[in-house]
Formats: sequence, C-alpha cells, structure tokens
Amino acid sequence: MKRKIFVFLGFAFLVCLLAYPAYAVDFKIHADINNRFEVTNNAEAIATYTNGSKTNDWSIYYGGTEYAPYRRGSGFLGNTDDDSGKATGDDSNDHFFGETKARLRFEFTTDDNMAKGVWAMEVGALKYGRTGSVGRSVGGALSGDGVNTETRFLYVDFQNPLVSHTSRLRLGLQPIKLNKWLWTETAMGVRYFGSTPLIDYEAAWVRAQEDFTNETNDDDAFFAKITYKPKWEDLSLKLGLFFCAFSQGNDTNNLYDPDGTAYAGPTFTYDQDDYYFGIDGGLKWQSFFANWDFIYQWGSVDFDEDIVENGTDDSLDRSAFFIHTDLGYHWTPRFTTTFMFWYASGDDDPNDDDANNYDNIDTDVPGDVVIFEQQVTDDNSWTDAPYLLDKGFVFFRLKADYQVTKKWVISPAVAYMQLAEDTYNGDKDVGWEMMLFSKYNIWKNLNFNFAAGYLVAGDAMDAWTSDASSANNYDGDADDMWRVTAGIRFKF
Repeated sequence: MKRKIFVFLGFAFLVCLLAYPAYAVDFKIHADINNRFEVTNNAEAIATYTNGSKTNDWSIYYGGTEYAPYRRGSGFLGNTDDDSGKATGDDSNDHFFGETKARLRFEFTTDDNMAKGVWAMEVGALKYGRTGSVGRSVGGALSGDGVNTETRFLYVDFQNPLVSHTSRLRLGLQPIKLNKWLWTETAMGVRYFGSTPLIDYEAAWVRAQEDFTNETNDDDAFFAKITYKPKWEDLSLKLGLFFCAFSQGNDTNNLYDPDGTAYAGPTFTYDQDDYYFGIDGGLKWQSFFANWDFIYQWGSVDFDEDIVENGTDDSLDRSAFFIHTDLGYHWTPRFTTTFMFWYASGDDDPNDDDANNYDNIDTDVPGDVVIFEQQVTDDNSWTDAPYLLDKGFVFFRLKADYQVTKKWVISPAVAYMQLAEDTYNGDKDVGWEMMLFSKYNIWKNLNFNFAAGYLVAGDAMDAWTSDASSANNYDGDADDMWRVTAGIRFKF
C-alpha cells in the first residue's frame, strides 16, 4: 500500500512539473553538414585563401622601383598556368580534393519571443586527409583527431520593452548583413534593429580588433541603415540608405611585389579610415524583378613615414565606388533569366597620392565558379570580394534557371569579366566563362549540388603566370582554367 502511495505522489509531482507554465523556453537545433568535392587545373590559385576583403588593398611606388609593390598582405593570386606545379615536382597543377564543412546552431527563446540566446559552432572546410592537430581545416588525416571547432555565433538579443513593434538589441558575436557587397560576415558588436510594416532600421557598433594594452591598435566600425519597403497589389519595393565608418589603427605590414614576394625594404605602420555611403534595394512587379546597389567610399591611409609618391607624402586619399544591378524575368513558373552587372573601381596610378580602388570590409561574393564564390567548394576561391587586388573589376553575366522537375533545377550561365584598370602587363581582359549549376533534392533537407566553370583566359591573366616577371613586363602565357565541384548537403 505504501509503495502505491509513493508511486501516486511521484506521478502527481511529475504532472505538476510538466504543467507549470512559468519561465518556459523554446529550444531549437539547426545543422548544416556539407560534404563537397572538386577537381581543377588551377589548384595553386586557391591554395592560400587570403585575397579579397579584409586585406586593405592599395598601390604605391616605393624607392623608385620600376614596378609597383601593390598592397600589404599576401600579394599573390596564385599561378594561372599548368606549368606552375613543376616548381614542387608536379607535372601539372591539376588536383582533386574533398572536404566537409559543418555548422551547428542552438537557439534558446522565451515562449513569448521577448528574449533569445544563440550559440553556433562550425568545423570549416575540413579537407579529406588534411594533416595537423590544431587549427582551421585540419584533422582530416588518419585517426581524425583534430581540434578544429570554431565559434560562429554567440549572442543574446531581446525586445525593447518600451516599443510595441519589433525593436531589439543584440549583443555579442553575430551576423552582420549591412550590404551584400560591403559587409556580410560575422563580427563582435552591439546592434539595435527593428521593423514596422513600412520601415526597417538598424544601427551598430562593432569592435573589429581589440588590443587590450594599446588602445591605438583597436579597430572600430559604426553603421546605420534605414529601408523603406512599401507594397501594392502587384508591386513591392525596397529602398535602403546606409552609412558606415570603419577605423583601423596602427596596422603594420610589408609591401609585396607583383610576383608575390615580400618587398625587401622596411615594414610600414599606418592608420586607415574608411567611410561608406550607400543606396541599395530592389523591386518586384508582376514577372519582372530588379536589385541594385551603389556605394561610394572615401577616407585615407596615413603612414608613419613618407612613402607615397616616391617618398614625398605620407598619406593616400581614398575615393572609390561600386555599382551593381540584377535584372530578371520569370517567363514561366519554371523558367527565369537574370542579367547581373557590377563595377568596382580600380586604381590606375600607383605613383600619385590617391587610392581610387573600391575596398570593402568583409564579404562572400558569388558570381562565377573559377574566380569568385559560386562553386560548391565556396571556401576555396581567388577572392571573397568583388574585385582582384587594387585593380577593381567589371562583371557581366546572363544566367537561366529551369525547374526540370519539382526536385531538380539546372542553371546554365555565361559571363564576361575584365579588370577596371590595367594590370601589370597593361591588359584588362580576364576572359569569358561558361558555367553550369544544378541542384537536386534527394530527400527532405538533403540536396545534391553541382557547379562547373570553364574560363577562357584573357590577356590580363598572363600577369599571374609562373613565368611572369619584371623582365618580360609580367606578360606570361596563361592557360584556360576550369573547375568542377559537387557535393551532398544535409541542412535543417
């Protein structure tokens, strides 16, 4: 009898716990596990993932040399000819590899959605067979004992109790999506954002770099954006207006020659202040759609010594711009065509005190398969920004999307690309690229993805071959480049 009483009391206590409504929190798990594979004839161009955003591109002449050390950073795009592999005992530069990229995200939300906490982690581009025990992309060798997990997000956000519409404060490591062509990556900061039926708004402070013992080394960004988004019966519009200020203090680095070697002179210390004003948005009207972006950049790069204009000045003045547009039409529910264009300004004279090349903050730019990040193995690209070095970029692409079945989409595309300014051999032509994309839904949340591209190399690519040097005016002999990528992605 006593046993039955204890069982009844225990059962009643459990029911009370389950029924108690206070302090309820919803818990969700999201995952993205992506296995992908690639074969390419230009592995050396993607061997070091260092070009593009976050590299502070600019050109100067220094010491009266006959060529221009063009920027701090790696200064290297990789070789654009098959013979470059011979330097390491390989008859060609062809290579096949596989990798896994996985993300796991935990979300804790109060049942009234007034407060939320997010913790996300990532194992980034872990290559099959990659040796090493600690660091990004290592631990894929035998036994697989790699310490390679990264913190992706770590933030709390909550509703402003004094406002009735959506209006929240977010603190911590969080996604920044100011503009696709300026800043679309994770950063540590404080962001206030909100939304009404007609207006979205946001403002943020981001600490990009912290030196706890020397405040002059800190990097800070401030931005604000407002987006007007009216809707009518068959027309919707978005029009955004934003401003961003990004200050980088006391950076130190070497200059690099066009062949990718560090300049033999001293290292230079500089402060960089960049300001951006932008307009972006899009519209949808019946079967037609368009997207647009315009960004104007100004500011300065201030050195600790006179190294500009052959040692007569200590500052570069930044004045640059970026424009982009998409124009598309849904011909049928299953067939769509889209024309994409962008122009990133470049620097045409390293011997003056101006830096006219557009230089963004942190992005992952799609576009083509060979150069930018629209292949399946998107962590391996020449650049993650819409330009090459300080030479800017001009991009034209026509893409068609056809829904073959409910589960299968194919997308052929063709692009023509050139630099905005001549590269070291006096040419701009990057070349024509033919592409094919495909996506097939195998099961719910499980897709097969494919992307291939063949670039008919233009004359500008000759500047980055293994035999290009100052002796031949950086005029080598570039080969056509191709990449074939495929993968299986499980995402929920």
